[in-house]
Amino acid sequence: MTLEEAKSYLHIDYPDEDTFIQTLLITSENYIDSMVGEGYKLEDKALNLAKLLQYKLIADMYENRSTNIEDKSKQDRIVTSILDKLSLYIGVI
Repeated sequence: MTLEEAKSYLHIDYPDEDTFIQTLLITSENYIDSMVGEGYKLEDKALNLAKLLQYKLIADMYENRSTNIEDKSKQDRIVTSILDKLSLYIGVI
């Protein structure tokens, strides 16, 4: 995902937060990779799912201004189901 795609999704058209959003891009991709590996990167269908998940993660982290998750937070069914699907792709990169 590009910075421009993330900013468009977040409806941001100014450069003031580019550094923060770029950090969220990196953090969200690292999170996905650490949860499911990188095998999904070989399949277009899986990449689309990962991009959807990345949009959601970036929006959540942007709105909360944090990459931390409270201990008492509920599991997000969308995040969990996408992570489950992506984990099925075991190709080697």
